[in-house]
Amino acid sequence: MATIEDQAPFSILDQDLYKFCMQQAVLEHYPDVVVSYSFINRDSSMRFNKGALAMLQHGIEKMSQIIATKDELEYLQSVCPYLSDSYIQYLASYRFNPSAEIKCSLNDKAGALDLRISGKWCQTILYEVPLLALVSEAYYRNVDTDWNYNGQHEHILWKGTMLVKAGCNFSEFGTRRRRDFKTQDIVMSGLSMLPGDYAGRCTGTSNVYLARKYGVKPVGTVGHEWTMGIAALEGTYENGNSLALQKWYSTFKGNLGIALTDTFGTKAFFANFDHELASKYDGVRHDSGSPYDFISRVYNHYKQLGIDPSTKTVVFSDGLCPTKAIDIKKHCDGFSLKCLFGIGTNFTNDFQCASAASVPSKAPNFVIKLLLCDGKPCIKLSDDKSKHTGDNAEVVHAQVHLTELGLL
Repeated sequence: MATIEDQAPFSILDQDLYKFCMQQAVLEHYPDVVVSYSFINRDSSMRFNKGALAMLQHGIEKMSQIIATKDELEYLQSVCPYLSDSYIQYLASYRFNPSAEIKCSLNDKAGALDLRISGKWCQTILYEVPLLALVSEAYYRNVDTDWNYNGQHEHILWKGTMLVKAGCNFSEFGTRRRRDFKTQDIVMSGLSMLPGDYAGRCTGTSNVYLARKYGVKPVGTVGHEWTMGIAALEGTYENGNSLALQKWYSTFKGNLGIALTDTFGTKAFFANFDHELASKYDGVRHDSGSPYDFISRVYNHYKQLGIDPSTKTVVFSDGLCPTKAIDIKKHCDGFSLKCLFGIGTNFTNDFQCASAASVPSKAPNFVIKLLLCDGKPCIKLSDDKSKHTGDNAEVVHAQVHLTELGLL
């Protein structure tokens, strides 16, 4: 029997937690800023067709019907007390307005999807995650259909058990890259069944709906978008990290205290991450570049600041699988650093071809990135150069500027 969950989008809580948190911060600090976002397909061999476009457009239209129900809001406030009363009231009246805020089309010849979002930052910030989930589902229902759910439950149990046996604490971070909602539901169902007698555990999921369904904690940090937007609006790359961290702390007072490090490269980040900020924040998140080099860098930075590294946590979230997470944990143990892992694509989009079980079914590499804030270009300088995003001229300008200052 079909359920409401089979007809995504269906709930405002089918969203990653960090987006609600960033929406509150944007409302507090930049309520009138107008932004634009763009869809980026990092793998041009993954081409879309008219069927995928039609399914995506239908899903986008349905977003206008989503409202936050009373019980959903009560749940959100009960598990996330750092979300303010005023924000919960805002969310109660929030409505997606896709007809005015989203443009979606297809270049038939190239199979390239053109998806753009524009409007007030506080209004449009909730689109990214559900849109990426819709894009992925549309692709795998209409383009690459050579797959099925066989073995997914057993596979996630095997992965999760491997992680907890190795003492890894990890969360499921796969909403944006999931094959479809059913896949993510299978994943969380399996993770909720893991044995509890090992040193490691599944600490929760980024997806608020599934956290509620399976009685686990909704978890999240902050996205690059926050730092990118602030740097553009305030006109500074060299101090963009510190401004973003200060404003975030003023909103959440130490809650959600994991600092994202690679918006403009980790060198610029650590130059901003002084004793005051490093003391206030619980730890840092690695999302690009070598995790092993990063561990040494974090350890040495805390030591230089006179802070005991063993009191801080490093969250890893860059293209992880269980084997990689376990190896990183061993490395962290050598430095007495606490670590957590956010695993996304490997949990919610790890399939084999139905026609040849030994052949992997390619996972997506789709993103939606902030392009403009009040007309000012927003960029990201990842530690992985292939993940640089934004206007090319502005990327070059920022690279030159930060290099001249010795920050890149």
